[in-house]
Amino acid sequence: MAYVALYRQWRPQDFDNLVGQDHISTTLKNALHTGRIAHAYLFAGPRGTGKTSTAKILAKALNCEHGPTSTPCNSCSNCEKITAGTSMDVFEVDAASNRGIDEIRDLRETVKFAPVDGRYKVYIIDEVHMLTTEAFNALLKTLEEPPSHVVFILATTEAHKIPATIHSRCQRYDFRRIGVQEIESRLKEVAAKSGLAVANDALRLIAVHADGGLRDALSILDQCTTLDGGEVTAANVRQLLGLIGHEWVWRLTDSLAGRDISATLLQLDELINSGKDVRQILLEMALHARSLMLYKAAPEIDNIAMYSEDKTVLDRQSAPFSHAELVKMIQALNEAANEAKWAPEPRIPAEIAFLAVCRRSGGEADFAERLAALEARLAGGVPVPVLPNRPVLQPRPELPPAPALVSAHATPAVVPAPAGENTVEPADSAVPSRVEPAAPKIEPTADTKEAWDRVLKELIANGKRSVHACVAQGQLISLTDQQATIQFTTVFPKERTEKDDYRSMIETIFTHVCGKAIAVNCVLASANKKPASAPPPVKPKTTVRVDPADAQHPALREALRMFDGKIVTEENEE
Repeated sequence: MAYVALYRQWRPQDFDNLVGQDHISTTLKNALHTGRIAHAYLFAGPRGTGKTSTAKILAKALNCEHGPTSTPCNSCSNCEKITAGTSMDVFEVDAASNRGIDEIRDLRETVKFAPVDGRYKVYIIDEVHMLTTEAFNALLKTLEEPPSHVVFILATTEAHKIPATIHSRCQRYDFRRIGVQEIESRLKEVAAKSGLAVANDALRLIAVHADGGLRDALSILDQCTTLDGGEVTAANVRQLLGLIGHEWVWRLTDSLAGRDISATLLQLDELINSGKDVRQILLEMALHARSLMLYKAAPEIDNIAMYSEDKTVLDRQSAPFSHAELVKMIQALNEAANEAKWAPEPRIPAEIAFLAVCRRSGGEADFAERLAALEARLAGGVPVPVLPNRPVLQPRPELPPAPALVSAHATPAVVPAPAGENTVEPADSAVPSRVEPAAPKIEPTADTKEAWDRVLKELIANGKRSVHACVAQGQLISLTDQQATIQFTTVFPKERTEKDDYRSMIETIFTHVCGKAIAVNCVLASANKKPASAPPPVKPKTTVRVDPADAQHPALREALRMFDGKIVTEENEE
């Protein structure tokens, strides 16, 4: 008889032997007990988690000679035929190769016929997400209202690709990844009943790298048993699958934590030369970095699977990294693993990623933490360390404090830094770009042109050329003890100068130039000039000859009043 693979030999035959999916087996058993059997089910979950096995168990439970029952006997003719795959009432359809509308039309034609041996005709459509849109549309009506003797079971690893119209017609069951301990326990049972000698650490390693799939774990175990006739050890598993032992990951992590570029590249080269897959190296390192990140965030966590369950190692190796560094490390390793999959030379993305981790920076989060610590020290009066071998710039005591800008003419005192201390690098906006002798103060009542020229020169000297280009479009028209009035001819430079940043710089410079706190007031040229009043209209002079006897007539007197006229005698006229 031909050899049968372990995962086929040990496929679960009833709900009680279904590993890691208790929430599904319990629900289906209760439905069978109460007779609430749906016409369509959707089984979704990762590969190797029991979707097809559960579908066959459900088919046996429905068609068992002693059923419908939640515990099929596996000994009657119907159960044996379903187990062997020869039942005329159970149809397994591979949607990957039968994905067209023609195949679904044929299925619709066979649905109407009654079952041959059992009570139900069961259609198991595997990888149903591979069906075309037209095939899904052809299946809709049959899936919604099938004959009473038909049950559809749809299985998929990519449930998000299933149309919503199909979802709404099915009862969905989500299969989850099987835990490491559950897989290890099942492997130990299979090895014992199959007469296989397997070391416990080998079983553990297989369970970890099965990635939640029991079928994958059984396939790895089956493959390892052919490698050596003796006991299967962890070394055999690593040799066969090209896996990286934890000790290699720990050594690489120590090198990355110490920013030792030479040791990191040498270890990577050693791993590649020993036959390890580059992408597998990157993925293993990403998994370990994830474990360090989770342990650093919540050391007491126990329910999340870690790459290494040795808490001592996790505690030691997570200490040199900050949270931001671990996040960036995981991102870099995952990106390199994706690039290595398609790169002509996969080791290049790996080397770039490891170099980036060695030369890492904490990024914005780390900078924010250091800035907050620095502010806290300054607020508490603690002296801040200064950089070695650099002078400390201190303003002269007679200069008034400046909130945002220091005058270019303020001469700083150069104090040599004590050995072993660091200098705080001054901000660009607060340090003049050149040092000149201090100029005499200008009295506010002095010539405004001299003061204005000094202000513009200060802007240039401090590197504020953009501010100078804006402010230079105006003209200082008055300067008092409290206020400087700058006149502009256009709106934009006036409004820009009135913004808080430009206004603060200019007021600070005026304060240094004049030795007093000066506020800046911006005006438009049209606002200061009163428009010249138009001359009163010249009333035309009209001479009307009237009889002297009529001079007292009321109408004439009213006309004289309205037109501001007067009576002129002929003698005066001449």
